[in-house]
Amino acid sequence: MIRKTKLLICMLCMSMILTVLPGMESYAAGEGETSAAASELQDENSQRLEETTAIDENGSIYEISGGEGTVGGDDTAESTDAENTETEEQTEAKDSGIALFSARSASAVSLQVVNFNTKGNAVTYYNGQEGYTNGAYGADAAYLGKDSSGNIRFMLAGETGTVKATDVELVNYSSVANNVSYYTVSGGKLIHKVSQNLTKAPSSSINNGPAPSYLSEGGKYYSYDGHYFYTDYSKMLSDYQNNSVGKSAVNAGNAFYNYFQFLDMNDSTGYSGAELENILQTAMKNAGKSSSSSKLTGTGTIFVKYQNTYSVNALLSLSIAINESAWGTSSISVNKNNIFGLNAVDSSPGQSANYFASVDDCIREFMSHWMANGYLKDGNWKNYGEYLGNKDGGINVKYASDPYWGEKAAALAWSLDTAGGNRDYLGTGSDDGASGDTPSTDEGVTPPTADKPTGSDEPTVDNEPAGSDEPTVDNEPAGSDEPTVDNEPAGSDEPTVDNEPAGSDEPTVDNEPAGSDEPTVDNESSGSSEPTVDNEPTGSSEPAVELKPSVQEQGSLNNPTVEVTPVKSSSRELTDSDRGITVSGQLSGDAVLSVKTVEPNTEEYTKYVSADPVKGKVILGVYDITLTGTAEGEIQLTFQVNSEFNGKNVIILHYLDDGSYETYKGTVKDGRVTISVKGFSPYVIALDEASSDSSTANRAPQTGDTSDFGIWIAMMGVSVSIGLAAVLKRRALR
Repeated sequence: MIRKTKLLICMLCMSMILTVLPGMESYAAGEGETSAAASELQDENSQRLEETTAIDENGSIYEISGGEGTVGGDDTAESTDAENTETEEQTEAKDSGIALFSARSASAVSLQVVNFNTKGNAVTYYNGQEGYTNGAYGADAAYLGKDSSGNIRFMLAGETGTVKATDVELVNYSSVANNVSYYTVSGGKLIHKVSQNLTKAPSSSINNGPAPSYLSEGGKYYSYDGHYFYTDYSKMLSDYQNNSVGKSAVNAGNAFYNYFQFLDMNDSTGYSGAELENILQTAMKNAGKSSSSSKLTGTGTIFVKYQNTYSVNALLSLSIAINESAWGTSSISVNKNNIFGLNAVDSSPGQSANYFASVDDCIREFMSHWMANGYLKDGNWKNYGEYLGNKDGGINVKYASDPYWGEKAAALAWSLDTAGGNRDYLGTGSDDGASGDTPSTDEGVTPPTADKPTGSDEPTVDNEPAGSDEPTVDNEPAGSDEPTVDNEPAGSDEPTVDNEPAGSDEPTVDNEPAGSDEPTVDNESSGSSEPTVDNEPTGSSEPAVELKPSVQEQGSLNNPTVEVTPVKSSSRELTDSDRGITVSGQLSGDAVLSVKTVEPNTEEYTKYVSADPVKGKVILGVYDITLTGTAEGEIQLTFQVNSEFNGKNVIILHYLDDGSYETYKGTVKDGRVTISVKGFSPYVIALDEASSDSSTANRAPQTGDTSDFGIWIAMMGVSVSIGLAAVLKRRALR
């Protein structure tokens, strides 16, 4: 009987262990997901139109069929032992750009193509999740072999890298020879035929502008960097694999650069606001679009206005907007005034995309925060070159998963400039924003570098007071070939150029007329060699702070730009009653509060609650908060929590643009806690104590926490009861 009793006790223990295991496994999975989510780089804007789109040589944007584009079948390439054999020299060189191959290993690599369209309209990561692309936008890449770990080496849109073999497909070139991407010349224009599905011929035709003279009308040319063109696919691969890009190209030693794709975004267009509006209407008509239903109608003057404020090219910015919004007709642009698809992430483009009170607000946000203070700002993690670019350099590197996003935006710039008589391309624009010298037809434009050297003569943009991290507006001195910025005189709706006064060694910026909603810069005083900045409205002792809509970029933690500008405001309070969040302060009449709850068991949630100050603590809520309109001074932000936490201390994290966070502390009183802030977007509120105390039961569920706590307790209770009943029964029988 003793043995039976011991056996029953063992069974009881085993039952309890089996009951606990599911919860333990859930937490282990959660920790793993947290680590993975923290390291992932998400696409910021890959699903702007809620559909996969293409563009033709005339600038028309159209939807393409979705679905996985794997080739499969008997023609699918198989890896060989020779491909998996790597010399010591190759191993050392594999991270230095294009992989080095010996003549022997190059010949061992068969003529194959890397197919990225294996997941439908989904992101594929490469280079250890450092980069990303979407195979539905560009399916094929050049195959360079494999590294010692079996990862696939490739070249795509100028980028050379490695991708997991399980994420792509290797196919024999012979089976898809008619379906790979290529370039051709049609009507004197260089057209890029992009394959979006290797089971069919290329459907997307991107206009790269005037074709260089060394390419023949109707010819077929291969290139995966857009700079060197080959008539023979195998010769192209041989050059790539032997680290001699361009050696056997038609234009060996004479790289081609698409003018608008590699034009410095800090340069100004040669078109005035009214002229840009006219060519927009012409280009829209040429693309078969109705201006009456487009959110872009009337934006020409707005783009030029903010170009003159932030030194971000108006023509290129408009081109990006056209590409993102399908000529201003996408549901996001129509319903949310969001013509750039800002925050339209893959998982929920229509729901997550930011709302703007007006198209003007959206353009200002894009040119000031996203461009001038983000992708075009020296030292910013997003800055890989101040031009549209591709996956190797420029805005395209981090902005979009579409590997040809920069090329598509450039194609739309060609459409606009063609409608205006090619004034920007030929450098025949007005003096207040001309593009400069006529570019070489064969070479396009030399791309700017990502990092400018100290002492650069490039203009900077600034309207913020001293100590701000916002860009400053600095006009070039006389004789500079860079555009100058000057505010318009009273009564004029077009900007004029104001030359510096005689004897001054610093340029001055003319103030806006009274009533202007643009920030003003006070001219330097007599005898001063430096301009002074005055941003305070008359009678105000505090500068007015304009709160931009937050842009929660997928893959980054973003804080809105705070811009100093005179506004009319009054004491107001706005409340989101569903989530118990209130903002109060000197707010303008058009201010709107928007709050989104970041749900548990999502990657976004995991990122926010993984920071050290709140890790392992009781999470009371995670919110993405936006406030449109304007405000003066600091804003009071109040969170409503359960009254049971009265007297408890809380930690509040506010995530910033660079992934860092601000930490606030407070005490819950009457079920509420209030802090003073100057910016919005993601906030995390947590109890300032370990989650092991009695309040742990109120903890918000963590990623991977799939089992219900009550059910878990009930199961354990049932197991214990059954075990005890069995023991007692045995004793009674004895």
